[in-house]
Amino acid sequence: MASHAAGGAFLLESILTRQTKAELMQLCRKLQIKGVSGLRKSRLVAYLRQRLPAVIAGKMLCWDQSIYSLVQEITTLTQIHRLEAEGSSPAEDYLLEEYVGFPETYGDHLYLIIPLEIQELFFALDGPAYRRKVRENTEIARLTRGLLHYYGCLPLHELGKMLNRLLPEPVDVASIGEVLREIGFYSWNIVFERGYFCDGRLTDLDYLLAALRERRALEYRPLSYAEAWQAGEASFYHRNMRQIREVASFLHKHQLEEEAPYFLDLLFSLVQTDLSPPEIVYALLEHMERATDEDITELALVVFDFYHCVPHWVLKGHSPEEIMERATRPDPPREDRLKRKAIVYDFATRKRLSPDAPCPCGSQLDYGHCCGSA
Repeated sequence: MASHAAGGAFLLESILTRQTKAELMQLCRKLQIKGVSGLRKSRLVAYLRQRLPAVIAGKMLCWDQSIYSLVQEITTLTQIHRLEAEGSSPAEDYLLEEYVGFPETYGDHLYLIIPLEIQELFFALDGPAYRRKVRENTEIARLTRGLLHYYGCLPLHELGKMLNRLLPEPVDVASIGEVLREIGFYSWNIVFERGYFCDGRLTDLDYLLAALRERRALEYRPLSYAEAWQAGEASFYHRNMRQIREVASFLHKHQLEEEAPYFLDLLFSLVQTDLSPPEIVYALLEHMERATDEDITELALVVFDFYHCVPHWVLKGHSPEEIMERATRPDPPREDRLKRKAIVYDFATRKRLSPDAPCPCGSQLDYGHCCGSA
């Protein structure tokens, strides 16, 4: 394989030449490269050899840790990456579908290769500042996934405000949008639809938006950094492990352990629709064979408990149980409601204002002993 690289097989022009004209046009459509349909293949290859590296360089600024690590492995260790027949990883999917890398067959195996020109771009960019950017992108994507687990969908301006309340340093909202549109779908199951960033399990955006309009007065359930970060984990379904254990126990009893991730995703998705708990039970029974009356009763108990305790997107992240508790809880005194402290940023340093810093109101007192104590 090294001889292929030395012989120029990994040069971008060679790789593009090995593609068909139809494949090159598909590349152009994916990367929104316009005005090339009339070019002959040789002219198209020459044009893309110049244009593609600039497009990929912009994409690199949006990469998360999984994509960065795979590219680093390929460019510094192996030069090629074998694609397993069992299925590809999200990072592999990204590199192939965004034309950072190309599939090549050698012998009996399929490999992912990255053109040498793209590798050189990566080497030029890689360094401490870029790795910090990659970590920031990863943090943005994971926190967004966590927020969407609770809220279902958010417009960029609302998402940006929520993220900047959680992040240690404020991030430009436009940059947040660029990162999520680039990598959100692959590793984080984040879909961008009609101006909204959505949880990938959302099946009916119109229903959710209509329900949210009816609940304008309801505030979003406040989330801490830890809650959003935990919910951004791929295997996360519910913060209350009792409900997950109940579902897992039911699946184990019916020898459905291998289908647990699919079953939990399906259950969570059905909860977010306009189906009632009994309708959810019967929807789930379609995925089971020979369910007895006892099985139906047991599943109904599991579903009802799960339904009332998990966050509902139409309730802005609250569960029905939490809404009922709020309805029966007396309002706190007005002075207690005013004790919430604001978070103030020093935009010169792009960091939260220290309690020992001079108060920006001009009082000549420390911020922590002046406006920061309010």
